[in-house]
Amino acid sequence: MSNVIGWHHPTDDSDQWDGFNEPGIEHFRGSPVKHLAREVIQNALDASDDINKAVSVRIKLNKISTEQIPNIDEFRDIVHHCSLGASKEGVKAESFFKAAKEELKKKEISVLEISDFNTLGMRGPSENGTPFYAFMKAKGQSVKDSKTAGGSYGIGKFAPYAVSKLRTVFVSSISKSIDGELTQLTQGRSILMSHDVGVERKQGLGFWGIKSRCQPIVNFDVTLPGWLARDKEQKTGTKLSILCFDEPKNWQKLLTMSVMENFFGAINDGKLVVNIDDQYRLDATTIDEYFNEKNITNEFNVGDLEKEDIERFNNRYNYLKALKSNLTESSQTATLGYCDLKILLGENLPKKVCILRNGMFISESIAGLKSFSDFKEFSAVFTCGSEAGNGLLRAMEPPRHDDFEPELLLDKAEKIKGKKALKEIATMVRKALERHAKDPVSEITSIDELKEFFGDENESGGGKNNEEADPLGNIIIRAKQMKSKSLASTKAGLDAGLGLDDGDLGGDDDAEHHGSTVTQPDNPKQKGAGDNPTKSLVALQNIRAIMQSGKSRKVFFTPTKAGMIQLKMLQVGADAEYVVAIHNTSVGLLKDAGVALEVIKGQRVEIEISMKQEYLGALKVVAYEI
Repeated sequence: MSNVIGWHHPTDDSDQWDGFNEPGIEHFRGSPVKHLAREVIQNALDASDDINKAVSVRIKLNKISTEQIPNIDEFRDIVHHCSLGASKEGVKAESFFKAAKEELKKKEISVLEISDFNTLGMRGPSENGTPFYAFMKAKGQSVKDSKTAGGSYGIGKFAPYAVSKLRTVFVSSISKSIDGELTQLTQGRSILMSHDVGVERKQGLGFWGIKSRCQPIVNFDVTLPGWLARDKEQKTGTKLSILCFDEPKNWQKLLTMSVMENFFGAINDGKLVVNIDDQYRLDATTIDEYFNEKNITNEFNVGDLEKEDIERFNNRYNYLKALKSNLTESSQTATLGYCDLKILLGENLPKKVCILRNGMFISESIAGLKSFSDFKEFSAVFTCGSEAGNGLLRAMEPPRHDDFEPELLLDKAEKIKGKKALKEIATMVRKALERHAKDPVSEITSIDELKEFFGDENESGGGKNNEEADPLGNIIIRAKQMKSKSLASTKAGLDAGLGLDDGDLGGDDDAEHHGSTVTQPDNPKQKGAGDNPTKSLVALQNIRAIMQSGKSRKVFFTPTKAGMIQLKMLQVGADAEYVVAIHNTSVGLLKDAGVALEVIKGQRVEIEISMKQEYLGALKVVAYEI
């Protein structure tokens, strides 16, 4: 049997039994297609051959003749013997092997091909300690050439079996040997169950290749089916073929969503390109479209996606937009080294922080970063820039790579180091967000806009307006007479520097329902009217302002009437307010130190303006009718 090629399940002389319920496969039973995308693409990224070139992954569904499965008769015989003992395993095993036998009777079967390019391939030979051996034959082992590679438990390699109706895959990989020569290793692997053949007990794990010691086919000496073998012209890389792909409805879209949600960072950085069944190509130039204009969630029928699916997808898009933003905080931490935080400020953002490692989404719920109730709306992305720091984070990830758990580290010193690293992340992130996404609070602030509602403590003029007599006896207090003044004119501004949302700032119900304008304040120069005291203020509702930088603000508001308006920014001082000249605008035209633009009543307006000088204090937003 030294050079015989075929299927072989080794004999078990220990009278053990490999049950049908393989824990590794069951680990990925829920949403197996989504898990498949995360695991196989992570493996490809971990094997990158050139950091200056994107890893490319092609996922394609092929139809092949069933007779093209190597040594098909042997394989059918193995499935048959497994089915004879399936009754001992229960209904699930019986159903599986009954369906498997029917699949093998068909003329054609589906094979999902996953090929990667610009990768090192799975380095051999098939000996303990190499990536190929770890993937095909080792249990509980993960061997990769990168110190910060994603897998560390050897569980991810079970994901392809969870989507195979035969629980069988083939791997054909080309890598460079020590002397620089290209070497191809090709092997099949089945995870079935123990079965008896005559008096022999066969193990549940079996292989296709050289039967002696279950070895792979080496190099290009043996003619292999085209659907199975990695083409030597494609150089280094791996082809994974999943037999009888259990294709769910909308599998291409589900795979695409999973890739986008998990690897938007790597794709945006130009490190990853994914082609899914020649229908979706995800790269740095297209991923924004698939999140936004070509929003892939819109391609599903009503009821195919849960509300949580859509919310998660939209949140990941917000993280992508944060990566593209110019607002970055960097820090050199003691444990992790150099780290970055990218921040996006705006409306309808979830107030969440996600952690990326090597371009892959890991978590958005680590301790200390779960609640931001008193912050502005934001999305933020944390990344570690050092290899040692990423190595520490990787070591704290559980098998699903969706959290960081210091208790997974081996010794006490490492656990302490891991806990310290997570605290450093939380501290860095919160400090950065406090600078950019939290309202600064001054110890004492004089609010002149409210003074007309209260009596003055010592106003010149005397009289009985402010009278207090005989504090030990009867107290006489008379309220000061206040001039009647339009309430709306006191609310026309917004503290744009702080980004506060005070509801219907800038107008009252009368202004909204009757189309009236807000009257100009008594002192135009002090109240920011500029040189045109005849202009009328236009009531604005639900004003919000987000500080983008010291020189720029993003402003949102809803006008209460249609027409041309001029928007101006006012510097808020202790005794006066002065116009701050606007230097640039995202919409409208610059006019008299402000912005002229046309608005529609009730239609939300978003505008980003910049000023010539940096100003970090409070600003008001006012609008005048043109």
